[in-house]
Amino acid sequence: MFRVLRMQLVTSRTILMGGDFNCTVELDGHTGSDSAGMDVTSRLLVEMTGEASLRDVVGSMGPNARNYSWSRPDGSLRSRIDFLFTSPTVKPGRNSMVAVHFSDHRAVSFEGELTGKFPAGPGSWKLNCSLLENEELVANLRVAYVEWRDMRDLFHSAGEWWEWVKDRFRSFFQDASRAAAREKKRDFRQLQSKLQRLFELGLRGWDVDDKLEETRKGLAEHFREESRKIIFRTRTENLEKDEKCNSFFFKKLHSAHTPLVELRDSEGNLQSGKEHVMRVVTDFYGELYSPKSSERPQADSFLKGISKTLSPEEREGLNAPFTLEELHLAAMTSKRGKTPGSDGLPVELYVELWDLIGPDLLELYGEVVGKGSMPQSLREGMITLLYKQKGEKEDLKNWRPISLLNVDYKLLAKAMANRLKKVMEKIVHPDQTCGIPGRQIADSLALVRDTIEYVKSRKVPTALVSLDQEKAFDRVSHEFMDRTLRALGLGDFFCDVVTAMYRDTSSTALVNGWRTDPFPVLSGVRQGCPLSPLLFICVIELLAERIRQNRDIRGVIVPGSSGKGEVKCSLYMDDVSVFCADWHSIKELEKTCIEFGKASGAKINSAKSETLLFGHWTPTRDPLPFPIKQDFLKILGVWFGGKGAAEKSWEERLAKTKQKLGLWSLRKLTIEGKSLVLRNETLPVLLYVAQVWPVQPRTAKAITRMIFYFIWNSKMDRVKREVMFKTHDKGGKGVPDIATILRGTFVCHCVRNTLRAKDESHAGFLMARFFLLPTWRRLGWAEWDSAVPYNWETPWFHKEVEKFIKEHGPAAPAPTQWTPKIIHRQIRARDVSEPIGALPSATADHVWKNVAFKRLTNQHKDIAWMAIQGGLPVRAFMHARGLNRYKSYPRGCTADETTYHLFWECAYAQDLLKALSTELGAWIPTTCITADSVMYGLFPGSHALGDLQGCWRLLCCLKDVLLFSRNRLVVGKKETSTLVCRKMIHSLLSDYAALDGSDDDSDDET
Repeated sequence: MFRVLRMQLVTSRTILMGGDFNCTVELDGHTGSDSAGMDVTSRLLVEMTGEASLRDVVGSMGPNARNYSWSRPDGSLRSRIDFLFTSPTVKPGRNSMVAVHFSDHRAVSFEGELTGKFPAGPGSWKLNCSLLENEELVANLRVAYVEWRDMRDLFHSAGEWWEWVKDRFRSFFQDASRAAAREKKRDFRQLQSKLQRLFELGLRGWDVDDKLEETRKGLAEHFREESRKIIFRTRTENLEKDEKCNSFFFKKLHSAHTPLVELRDSEGNLQSGKEHVMRVVTDFYGELYSPKSSERPQADSFLKGISKTLSPEEREGLNAPFTLEELHLAAMTSKRGKTPGSDGLPVELYVELWDLIGPDLLELYGEVVGKGSMPQSLREGMITLLYKQKGEKEDLKNWRPISLLNVDYKLLAKAMANRLKKVMEKIVHPDQTCGIPGRQIADSLALVRDTIEYVKSRKVPTALVSLDQEKAFDRVSHEFMDRTLRALGLGDFFCDVVTAMYRDTSSTALVNGWRTDPFPVLSGVRQGCPLSPLLFICVIELLAERIRQNRDIRGVIVPGSSGKGEVKCSLYMDDVSVFCADWHSIKELEKTCIEFGKASGAKINSAKSETLLFGHWTPTRDPLPFPIKQDFLKILGVWFGGKGAAEKSWEERLAKTKQKLGLWSLRKLTIEGKSLVLRNETLPVLLYVAQVWPVQPRTAKAITRMIFYFIWNSKMDRVKREVMFKTHDKGGKGVPDIATILRGTFVCHCVRNTLRAKDESHAGFLMARFFLLPTWRRLGWAEWDSAVPYNWETPWFHKEVEKFIKEHGPAAPAPTQWTPKIIHRQIRARDVSEPIGALPSATADHVWKNVAFKRLTNQHKDIAWMAIQGGLPVRAFMHARGLNRYKSYPRGCTADETTYHLFWECAYAQDLLKALSTELGAWIPTTCITADSVMYGLFPGSHALGDLQGCWRLLCCLKDVLLFSRNRLVVGKKETSTLVCRKMIHSLLSDYAALDGSDDDSDDET
């Protein structure tokens, strides 16, 4: 019952759940001589209600036990097992428990009211992509689409027909979804009824065991399917095959449901209730997206300053008619699993029916070009609100708007973006590193780091100003954006399409499942649109160009540039950092920003912009226009400034990593799954800082310690860390050596920037060459021009480069081809394969391949590997570490409990092997089953590959069940019969059969 309830609780609606749960939720839930603590059911109920933030409206029993809900007639035992749980949106009133004549339970009475009177709405319809896996349904859809296309002549335009087709899509899938849901519910109820009937027949002595098992499997598959839905809704990476849906996923889903019940309006008054809250949202975004003026004189001045434009040859690709191939590329490269826009149609549908839809979309986009406007649904957007987890919930500024656009619009935008990307480097200066192929955010950060080091070492008075733009993407004037694109030489066709994409656009906001009235979007770029970042970069480039050209804004002269190279700007999208040499430069920067605001509609938030000063500054009467920071300044998530900036950056990342790993530890993952988490979730968080600041020994140790605590869920390592880092074929588990990877990443980025300084005159690369040239000379890597200046005093962070290279000495390939992956692969290639007892090295290599056999589940890979490495927590292992008093086998054997004894020597293991003689004999003669077969997957004689693989999987199931029965005996003091163990092994083999049916990969190991 709890499994069904738990899935029903994943909702944003108000919940009222009550009844006789036959368990308590607190340690003092029973009174009497046979009182008991919380059992498994109690803990599950507590966990389930905690995930959904439900509260017990009646409250604790307390020391006087007045709140008991059931008692024996003689009063010898009383307990509280009847509960009423409600959502936080229910304001509790009076409650009571009263005795009744018709039951030994007391009646629970409760009064409450909904706070805010804002119930959850129906939400927005989205196509269930699992329907696209139904081949018959898709075939019927294809037939229907051809019929819809035959009706094209009944409509005045392609746009009008396409709007009608999308309505047909919606109706088609809604009908199919309702039919599938009815059938599924009917099947589930039939299985439940069948199970009940079989159970009753079994009590009467009928032999229904086989049918009971079959029915239970059917119900189990239903719950597995529901679990998969929950996991999918969390949009979490699938790390384990058939992973169980546990509290990790429920907590992740519940955290996404933060109701918005009260908001402050523009005057600061608190508004509640559906109509009032939705009006506040509509007014807020209506004002935000209102038209932004572009003053002509200021706009003309900025447009005249453009120094880079496209030639006629370069703009040809931008202005060619759309092709079916580029639209197909846009569809195929779009991310799957994304929430669609207001029409509810995901990209998966477009990909599935592309041969039919593609030509019609091409015609539709051609009509957009000709008419200069888009159909209604392409002009509509939908905003969902996500609480930022900081600040007052009543302030709408603390809710992050997530824009959802329809896929047919996004495919057009992506095709346009793919065109524009190819020419962005022709019109955007190298100090803007966002959105241009070949440029990295780390280039901007390295420029800031090296420039700060240069001015500090030479005590040059310098100010680093970080500009904060208020709602940068939402304030761009459409008029100014259009003029900018045309002035950059993008061409009439391209600019006309952009104009059509922004003409008469509107959005609605989804608040608690209700859609607000639409509000016009008359300014800003459409967030969530693939083209928007590039359009914004084109606009912000005019501000950067004015700063570069303004001689009254003095920056930092780059050594070796003959006075021509100057560091002024470092940009990444809307994040603008400016180096100013004096007070006058800062004032001129402020003036330039104000002028740009008049031209574009942008607004610099002076209160949130920050300044960090270096060197000696002469005090002035007039204060600086931007607040001054004392020690550190954060730019793009990384700290810069005084001593300790690197440590401060790493501390933040470590705290974030620890929090992430704490959440991931809620999932019952194997070592294989945890390695994937480290590689895909943890490593990217740390790599970001590693490109700028090298990881120091103390930090590296903390990272490694954190990793292995996550792996083992304990401070005690079961297997040596050096072994864990090795690849599977060498006896390791492939756990990423994150500390070494981070060090290699920093080195590779330094090498890349220095080598690019030979060919490019960008200030960031010249700065890297200035500091690192002595290192390259000491290493004797290349001949350098002696006329180029360099710095003999290598900064502390660049010393890590030489230290790492001397320590690990990657010899090939040449430094020009270095990447973090190549370096790490070379380091791991030096690992020696782990020996296995007295086995020859060639045989040991074969065993490690068996252990990593692809058709084993991750759990069985872990058990097989730890059985060989001695990492299973058997008594001999625990006793050797002072964690267990005894080391003998718990079933009464006098021998020490080792993995070898557990899986082979013990009479219990031998009895189970005999019970499985029929199953084993189906693969390999039982006379060929030896200790090496069970432990290593080695079989004497010659056998077919498929037989070897099948027998090895069966033996891995055997070890899994032996370990389970052993733990059940030690922890729960419960013995497991050989018959039950055999059934468990059959169940595991059934799971393997199901996995084989869904995975056609072949593997030739074993």
